[in-house]
Amino acid sequence: MDFGEIFRKAWKIIWKHKILWLFGVLAGCGMGTNASSTNGSSSIETARQSENWNWNGQTFLSPSAQRALEDFFESLTEVPAGVWISIGLVIFFSLIFIGIILSLLSLFAGTLGKTGVIKGTSMADQADPDAKPLSIGDIFKGLKPSYWKVLLLTVGLRVVGFFVVLLLFLPIILLVACSCGLGLFFLIPIGWFINLMVEFTTIAIIEEDKGIFEGIERAWQVIFRNFGNVVLMFFILGIGQLIIGLIIGLPLIFGPALPILITLISTSGRMIGISVVMAVVLFFIFIPLLVFLSGVLRAYVLASWTLTFRRLTGESAREPIVLNQDVLDVEEIEEEEEET
Repeated sequence: MDFGEIFRKAWKIIWKHKILWLFGVLAGCGMGTNASSTNGSSSIETARQSENWNWNGQTFLSPSAQRALEDFFESLTEVPAGVWISIGLVIFFSLIFIGIILSLLSLFAGTLGKTGVIKGTSMADQADPDAKPLSIGDIFKGLKPSYWKVLLLTVGLRVVGFFVVLLLFLPIILLVACSCGLGLFFLIPIGWFINLMVEFTTIAIIEEDKGIFEGIERAWQVIFRNFGNVVLMFFILGIGQLIIGLIIGLPLIFGPALPILITLISTSGRMIGISVVMAVVLFFIFIPLLVFLSGVLRAYVLASWTLTFRRLTGESAREPIVLNQDVLDVEEIEEEEEET
């Protein structure tokens, strides 16, 4: 298998068919997010007890505004506890509802993005070099037969994964504890293999119009018949994705921190408030850029895996298959009957 040809072709495809960038961004929507919360009553008490609304010794509120805020926080402490409990329950269940909605949207969008990149890459690989770039309608039309099967596969994997984690949680903790953490290294290859199986099963469902279990069987066959090539491609893409991901993430890490560092060094923290505001603004500027670049990287990785699957199955397709032998047997029987 020509790895260089796959990498070059994947880049040419996503560069020519830039609609795949959008699908790459959507493919990242399936990633989990962590939420954080704050203690409202503690904040209220802290604010109420504050005697001077100042920053580095300089008051930034007028006396009347200070009194108004102090009266407001004082009134909040007089609200009955039952009211706060009711408000807390409403907020709690509202957050659960919003979380469920966002999870469903993330599931549908992530599946759409992943299947869109795979199908778009397959269509572009079969198209003439001079063909027009793919449109979003072309990809949607090609996705209809396989999108729901991939979605069902994703839901099934998440459900199975949830119960597997519940069943193996304690054994994994014991393994890690008894091996002083070395047991984690045995779990890493298992995670890699599961990831490969999911990628190849998804590609098989889309590329060859397989069912879910047929896709799993096909992925197993392709991986083990070409184990060396698949493992080598996995490490090349994994290491490359790690390096490029770190490069992409550096601006989000160091960009917002730069104004704060400059302020601390040059002014000894006297203008730290302005630098914090600048850091927040830079953070929100860099987030869309990070999402976009991560989507392009995701599209390239999926395109590379799709081309890898196509090249590996193309080599296997040139080997003799059982159906050809059946045809030869029928021809031999007909020749014998003619001779007799």
